[in-house]
Amino acid sequence: MVMTEGTRFILDGKEPVPCENIADWQAFMDDIAGRTVARDVVGKFHISTTFEGTNLDTSTKRRFFLTVVAEREDSSYLSETWEQAESKHRAVMRCADGLSNLTPEKIANGHRFVGYGVQSDKLWFVMESEETAIAALPQPVTNWHREGRTLVFTPPVTEQ
Repeated sequence: MVMTEGTRFILDGKEPVPCENIADWQAFMDDIAGRTVARDVVGKFHISTTFEGTNLDTSTKRRFFLTVVAEREDSSYLSETWEQAESKHRAVMRCADGLSNLTPEKIANGHRFVGYGVQSDKLWFVMESEETAIAALPQPVTNWHREGRTLVFTPPVTEQ
């Protein structure tokens, strides 16, 4: 079968397989529990990974699973297989756990900051000045870099 953008899929166990019957596909999609890989709350982050029933990627890659992280803004990650989706979900949970335990005071490390923001995929601190940012982070380190007077932490999300 040639895969097209409109091709519908269901799961055979944990494997996506094409489904040409729209009634069968709709019945499968209505069973949210049956297509949910995982759903967790880590700190203030709500993480959900589901099979979406269609290829979500516009390139030649197959991406059937969607991991969504909800906090202030939504972030999402695509996966091809159930196993990759489980792995991505666990990686996002680890990142959310780490971000949930961080406080602005812990990160600023005694340096004065004037603002900060948290998203599921990054954390940033706006320092008083670029000089303060340089004093707080003279050189980039693992997962940290400087953007002018802003310090940015991006947790690793591994793909398998």
